[in-house]
Amino acid sequence: MGKSLYITEKPSVASSFAEVLGIKITPRDRKRGFAESDDSVVTWCFGHLITLALPDEYDPIYKQWRIEHLPIIPKEYKYVVIDNDGVKKQFETIKALMTREDIDLIYACTDSGREGEYIYRLVYEHSGSAKPAKRVWISSQTEEAIREGIKNAKDINEYNSLSDAAYCRAKEDWLFGMNFSRIYTCMYGRTVSNVVKEEKSSVIAVGRVMTCVLGLVVDREQEIRNFVPKKHYGITASFLSGKSNLEYKGKWQPQKKDKDDEEKYIEKKEAEEVIERLKGKVAQIKKVDIKKKREQPPLLFNLAELQSEANKKFKLPVEKTLEIAQKLYERKLITYPRTDCRVISTDVLAEVPKVLNGLFKNPDYKENVLRIKEFGELRVKKTTKRFVDDKKVTDHYAIIPTYVTADMDKMDSNSKKIYDLIVKRFLAIFYPPAVYNTVRVETHIDEEVFVSNAKTLEDPGWKEVYEVTSSKEDDATNVPIHLLKKNENCKVEAFDLDEKETKPPSRYTDGSLIITMEKAGKFIEDEELREQIKTSGIGTSATRAGIIKKLKDIGYININPKTQVVTPTVKGEAIVEVVRRTAKELLNPSFTASWEKGLAMIENNETTVEIFEEKLHKYIMRTIDKVKRSKGNFNLASIINRSY
Repeated sequence: MGKSLYITEKPSVASSFAEVLGIKITPRDRKRGFAESDDSVVTWCFGHLITLALPDEYDPIYKQWRIEHLPIIPKEYKYVVIDNDGVKKQFETIKALMTREDIDLIYACTDSGREGEYIYRLVYEHSGSAKPAKRVWISSQTEEAIREGIKNAKDINEYNSLSDAAYCRAKEDWLFGMNFSRIYTCMYGRTVSNVVKEEKSSVIAVGRVMTCVLGLVVDREQEIRNFVPKKHYGITASFLSGKSNLEYKGKWQPQKKDKDDEEKYIEKKEAEEVIERLKGKVAQIKKVDIKKKREQPPLLFNLAELQSEANKKFKLPVEKTLEIAQKLYERKLITYPRTDCRVISTDVLAEVPKVLNGLFKNPDYKENVLRIKEFGELRVKKTTKRFVDDKKVTDHYAIIPTYVTADMDKMDSNSKKIYDLIVKRFLAIFYPPAVYNTVRVETHIDEEVFVSNAKTLEDPGWKEVYEVTSSKEDDATNVPIHLLKKNENCKVEAFDLDEKETKPPSRYTDGSLIITMEKAGKFIEDEELREQIKTSGIGTSATRAGIIKKLKDIGYININPKTQVVTPTVKGEAIVEVVRRTAKELLNPSFTASWEKGLAMIENNETTVEIFEEKLHKYIMRTIDKVKRSKGNFNLASIINRSY
């Protein structure tokens, strides 16, 4: 009987598999690129080993970037091993192993997702191997998860639709990048360099996702720049209740013509007229609504929400958060981080007691786990759809801790922060809701309504995980307005005119930009289209941080290292303006998300590769022709100058 070959995505993951298989990876093994025992061989990739070839591999004439060569749409795509000595050597090692006579079966153990599938399939395809293969699909790297993954590995052909989507994604990005970068560089490179005062003609990098994200940043900056603040006014009345003898304040609520009307902005003159009309009149309390409100624990983290939260709390760049999460995953401390899902599947519930026991051994979380045990039966069950829903789980469930107890003393500061966020979000779902006492009082003077609100935390519930304690204070003024009585008259002691000013939207941080990319649907007015692509954002959880980093690295955006606020450079704005006036759909989030939806449809067998590629090729040909016809239709320098 021959041996089984296990191929992982990275050397660190290979170590986890080797442990389970009873193989010790020695320094000599690291050097030669694999390790083996009597029945198993473990080897590893360095991420991508093979990539799509550049256009000049198809024809040397493409070394020159010329408009007349475009569009470039290969009939058959060529691939090359990445030009790096270490990568080439490792590919040759894996190729030799894949074709070794004593290897009977191959296990694909690359990351369980589209890109991991692509990495493995390319290596297999270019190795020339015809050995049977199985797919190991895991969501954590604990010994138990790996053992189960190997035991339940399915025939690789069951993942062919995922592979098809991966290949189409790569071809799609190649076609967009190679064709649009070339045509915009040829037609507008010199124009852009003149605007940004660069000596050499600018290379304009255009990508299916990257350019759309750049457009979001530029649009927000221009919205802020063009914003004109508008002053508006409100009225605050000070009351003295007759029976309760309480002094309290209420804010005037201007009457709306319709329930759907936006907030009504009042001019100073109108507000002053209201005050004059109401002076000397008696007020009466018409409503005292006292309610208990329950606030449920937040959903579990997916990658985008984790990146956003770390960005807000710790000013960590989104790429850094992904890097930390990946390391925590490889250290078996958390589940697979590159997920868009915020719930867990029903089969994970059986693991929950084991995870809680692992956290109990950590002094930082011991008290929280004890509290969960005090509640009795676990609050999260198969019927708890807020947190457990098989229909919402796609490739992977939400990010949660594993049962492996973390040694916090061996973690750096940022790793502790990210791990703590994940653990506390997980622990919180087993706590009861936070309970608030809310009071809303409506005081009327004639037909005008003044509202007073108060909110107190009666029971912290899940907020106890975050060390939020109960509060017995009603609001900032400590006025117990719940003691006021309906229909009691009040004396109006004073009116105050409140001057306010409208504010522009906030600039993106790289954390809020990640969330915006994930929720592309909010930009789509058409409800049917929004429903169709609701699971498809701009880019994927695995690629979004890298896209933002690339925009920064090529000088199209700046990211403030302290605040993480994102702003476009002049060059970034110039490129967006060129694209807006030639192929504006490239800036449209719904357009970009619809291509992502197409890939998901291939993965789900809802469309074919042939249909997808036919649409893609037609779009590339049509749009390249449109851009060719655009030359000279606008003065970029004057447009950009007007922006500043």
